[in-house]
Amino acid sequence: MSSISLTDEQFKELREALGSYVKVVALAGINEISKAHLARNVWLLRSAGFSQPQIENILDVDQSTVSRILAGKTSKKKDKKTTEE
Repeated sequence: MSSISLTDEQFKELREALGSYVKVVALAGINEISKAHLARNVWLLRSAGFSQPQIENILDVDQSTVSRILAGKTSKKKDKKTTEE
């Protein structure tokens, strides 16, 4: 088995290419942007290395929504239960 050596410059280029690939795959994984999948999509993009402002732009949501999801907090909306009598 032979070994392969990379220069620092080659390794940097490889890391950048792989990072770009991960971002493209993450974007492709978001096939439907819906409220039901918003948290999953925020985390998918964050894991791919996108910043909060980039996530806000991609998903077209406000900063507080992205921050709340990344902080693990639930939605501002409270479930309203109605009872019929």
